[in-house]
Amino acid sequence: MPRSMSEASCELLGGFFATFAHSTRMRIFCTLQHEAKTVTEIANEAGVSITNASQHLRMMRDRGAVTSEKHAHSVYYRVADPRFVEAAMLIRDALSERLRERAQDASARAPRRKSTRVLQPA
Repeated sequence: MPRSMSEASCELLGGFFATFAHSTRMRIFCTLQHEAKTVTEIANEAGVSITNASQHLRMMRDRGAVTSEKHAHSVYYRVADPRFVEAAMLIRDALSERLRERAQDASARAPRRKSTRVLQPA
């Protein structure tokens, strides 16, 4: 039996997915998929300024996507739940499969062109 979601669940998910609608936040998320990192490390890997990374991380933390922990003089960020990475990979795999299927369908529907050989003088 298919599971269904309540309106509240849909709203919760909508807000969470909106977090990743921005390409910078998605790049930040990807930099954190294996380990916790400092803002400086995240900014360097994501190709953004430290200030910009900090702003995005604050929003991601407020929405529950990442957590932060202070160690000595550094703050380390990590993905809040490893299931978020697993879910992202499932979605990536499904999207990749759909793109391959669409490309194969388009290729199968494309009219076959007759080979036209151009004869070169000897």
